Amino acid sequence: MDKKVGIIGSGIAGLVCAQVLQRAGVSVFVLDKGRGPGGRMCTRNREQGKWDHGAQYFTARDTRFQALVAEWEKEKIAKAWFELNPTKENASARYVGVNGINAIPQYLAKDLEVRQSSKVHHIHDSGSHWILETEDGTAHNCEELVLTPPIPQSVELLKKSSVFNSLESRALLESVEYEKGLSVLAVLDGPSLLPSPGCLKIDNSIVSWICDNGQKGIPSAGVSITLQSNPLFAREHWDRSDSERGMLLINAAKQYLGSEVIDFHCHAWGFAFAINPLPMSHYRSAKKRLSIAGDGFLKSRVESAALSGIASAEAILESFK
Repeated sequence: MDKKVGIIGSGIAGLVCAQVLQRAGVSVFVLDKGRGPGGRMCTRNREQGKWDHGAQYFTARDTRFQALVAEWEKEKIAKAWFELNPTKENASARYVGVNGINAIPQYLAKDLEVRQSSKVHHIHDSGSHWILETEDGTAHNCEELVLTPPIPQSVELLKKSSVFNSLESRALLESVEYEKGLSVLAVLDGPSLLPSPGCLKIDNSIVSWICDNGQKGIPSAGVSITLQSNPLFAREHWDRSDSERGMLLINAAKQYLGSEVIDFHCHAWGFAFAINPLPMSHYRSAKKRLSIAGDGFLKSRVESAALSGIASAEAILESFK
């Protein structure tokens, strides 16, 4: 096929969409503002430790996503971590990346044309093709465009580029809201008190999730703990310093740590997850040759983001026939 598809965003939705298109013989490129691929499937690596600090695991309930996960397991970049309700018929494995969840987007990106540190600040529809302008002054052309950032960011780009008002279902896209999130990456001077499999969801606390990355199978120089706040805490403490909000979360989790925190770092997520994801796999304007995909659709999970990328790719391929 001689048509080219441009994708903005190298998270799981953008990368899976690109992979499906490329395997079908379509020329495709991916642009992303970040330093590396993955979006919220990210792993932080410092001298003292190594942490998954965004998405912590994923499930595979849909057969299409199960096929992808089986490929990743075969390539030894994903593995089952533990099963929820293992004795019941509806047991569901929780999967992680081998040596960190970012192993999966790194694997997806290796055979694709992915340009990191390329923030698109304006898009223009000529009528036959899209022109994507990045902040460094580079222009990229494509016949089809797929946007995979959080939906509010995609809406902002579409509005800034005077494209949004030409779309149908604008109110639907504008309705999607996201929660903020805060992660603390802590180094302990000894083992944690977390029992196998090394993680805990916590109710009625400012800490909603705690994970021992070593028990997860991530090699690290120190004992690396990930703490994630609940959404209310993130909203209320969004403008406070990392030292203040980080210590509040650490103190709230002390009973699970068992050892002293000798160092910590914080990461703030402006778009941690969609509160009200749209009940469809993706958005597409065939007239504008524009698709929007990501975790703002279906269940706001890694799996649903990947399925959104697959559905977008399939719709584009169908339009090429």
